[in-house]
Amino acid sequence: NILYLTMSQKRDNCIILLVDPPEADKISPEFKTAFGPERATHVNADLLSAAYKLAKGFSESILLLSYLKTPRHPDLTWLDPEDPGFLEVKNPAPEDRIQDAFRLAFFTGAKKAVLIRHLSPELKSDWLSLAFEAVSDKTAAIGANQDGSFYLLGLTQQNLKILETPGFFHGKSAESLAERAKKNKLTVFSTPETYALTGEETLLKWMESRETLPPLFPHQREA
Repeated sequence: NILYLTMSQKRDNCIILLVDPPEADKISPEFKTAFGPERATHVNADLLSAAYKLAKGFSESILLLSYLKTPRHPDLTWLDPEDPGFLEVKNPAPEDRIQDAFRLAFFTGAKKAVLIRHLSPELKSDWLSLAFEAVSDKTAAIGANQDGSFYLLGLTQQNLKILETPGFFHGKSAESLAERAKKNKLTVFSTPETYALTGEETLLKWMESRETLPPLFPHQREA
C-alpha cells in the first residue's frame, strides 16, 4: 500500500521549530538592539511565518512546534488561522527547550528529527531533504550560518547525547556542535552555508531575495 508507506515514512521524520509569541519582551536583546523593540517584533514574526510555511509545506515529515505561550497569545492562531497544535514550553531556557523538543519527537515515534532556526530565511526545502537523508545513528546533520551559529541540527535519538552538556546554543554554535559530534565518533553532514538575519544589512538581503519570489505575505500587517 503506497499511501501507508509514505505516511509511515513521513512519521519517521520530524521537523522541530521553536516559536515565540510576537511580543517585544520575548524577542532576543540583540534583535531589539538591531531593530528597536516594535520593529524587531514584526521582523521576527515575519521570519517565523516564513520558517513555519517552509516546514508545514515540507511533505516528507511531521512538524513539532515548541511554543512559549502567553496570556496575550495562548495559541498559534496568530501564526496560522488553522491553529496548529504545539508542545507547550515548560522551561524557556533555549538549550532545555531544544532537548525537550527532540525528546518528544523521538517519544512520538520519529526516527530522525531536524531542528531549524527561523533566523535563517534562505533555508531551502531541498536542504531539509538532504539533512533527513544524511541523518543516521552514525551521522549528524549541521547547517552553519556565515557568523558561525547553526540554523539546522539533525539527530537520531541515539545522538541526543551531544546536547547533554550545556553551552551548545550561543556563539559559534555550529562549530561546537560539530566538535561534539566528532568526539562521539559521528560523521558530520553539512547542509549549505547561509546567513542569519541579525541587522539592517541582512534584512535588506532577505528583502531583495523575496522580491524575486512570489509575495510571501500578501496581507498588510497591522502597525
